[in-house]
Amino acid sequence: MSGQGPAHFFHQFQEWYEMAERNRASIPVPRIEELAASRIAGIDRHYRDGDMSGIPAQWGELGAHGDVPGKKGDAHYGICHGLKGEGMHYLCGVEIAAGSKLPFPGWEEVNLPASKYAVFEHQGSAAGLHQTIHAIWENWLPHSGLSFADEYDLFFEKYGPDFDAATGTGRIEIWIPLI
Repeated sequence: MSGQGPAHFFHQFQEWYEMAERNRASIPVPRIEELAASRIAGIDRHYRDGDMSGIPAQWGELGAHGDVPGKKGDAHYGICHGLKGEGMHYLCGVEIAAGSKLPFPGWEEVNLPASKYAVFEHQGSAAGLHQTIHAIWENWLPHSGLSFADEYDLFFEKYGPDFDAATGTGRIEIWIPLI
C-alpha cells in the first residue's frame, strides 16, 4: 500500500458513502403485488465472480429465436436464480403455459412461485439496472420491515412491451419475493 495514506482511504470511503446515499434516494417506492405461479422458458447461463458480461449476448441469442411458440403475454423476463450457490444462474426468457412443451431444444425453465412481491420500477437505461438492484438489497430491504422469501432462491426482472433492446430503455421492473 505504498504511497496511499489514510487520507486516500478516507476519500475512497467518502465516495462510497456518497454513492450509497445517492442510491438510497433513487430507489422508487415499490408496489406490493400478489403473483400467480408462472412458468418462464428461455436460455439459462451460470455466472461466477460477479462477471455478468455474457448477459447481453444471452439476450441476443434469445432474440435470434424470433417468435416463441406458446408465448403468453408480451413481457420478457430475466430470472436471477440459484443465488445460494457459487455465483448465480440467469435465465432470459418468456412466459409459457403450464404443462406445455419447451419451445426450442436447449431451452430451460424456471417456475416463478405464487407469492407476494415487492415490485420496483427501474428508472433509466438497462445499463444502470445493477445499481437499482444493489440499492434494493442494501438499502431498501434491510429498512423495509419486510423479508426476502429466501426459500425461493430467486428474484427477477420484467421487461415490458415498450422496452427497446437497441437503446436499453423502456419499462423494467424488479420483482423481489417476500415472506
